[in-house]
Amino acid sequence: MDKTKAIQSVNEIKELMERSSKFVSLSGLTGVLVGAYSLIGSWLAVHILGLQDITTNNYSQVLNVTTPIRLRVIVILATGVLIASIITAFTISYYKARKSKQKLFNKLTYRLIWNFSIPLLTGGLFCIALLYHGHYGLTSSVMLLFYGMTLVNVSKYTFSNIGWLGYAFVVLGLLDCFFEGHGLLFWTLGFGVLHIIYGILFYFLYERNK
Repeated sequence: MDKTKAIQSVNEIKELMERSSKFVSLSGLTGVLVGAYSLIGSWLAVHILGLQDITTNNYSQVLNVTTPIRLRVIVILATGVLIASIITAFTISYYKARKSKQKLFNKLTYRLIWNFSIPLLTGGLFCIALLYHGHYGLTSSVMLLFYGMTLVNVSKYTFSNIGWLGYAFVVLGLLDCFFEGHGLLFWTLGFGVLHIIYGILFYFLYERNK
């Protein structure tokens, strides 16, 4: 009995130390919902803009972004997905932190936000520059690559396996660079499918038994 209590005490101490050194208010539901928003955004983009052939043999198709108005639609959809994702992540993290009787905002949270924002904002500005100059081909690759590097960068402040999700985004972004005309497909696989898969795995690893 004493041995069991001792092990339980050690586990509690370990959990407290982990909470104080890492951001643990993440949720698998966040990943699933963010992935769902991305899939909806992709579907809306295709439904509203349609696809156009980029080769004479009809081997591949891209979004029909041929006018400033169509480009504006893409920007609005991407911004909508981003805003919905941020609100969802904040709301779920807030309630999870409240449930575990922790403060959501502390020095660790601010450090994570800072390390998350810098590479993400850099990639976002780079994408805006590409769109401004009409270079649409590598935009999805840049998004995937910078987002992947962002996840790797913040993994030291939260669950370490987020780094592996980041590596998956980086690999997908690099592959996207070599397959012209399939940017929407790779973007959907990354921000949609990978987020959903990670969210489900996260739930079974960290939340199912709590």
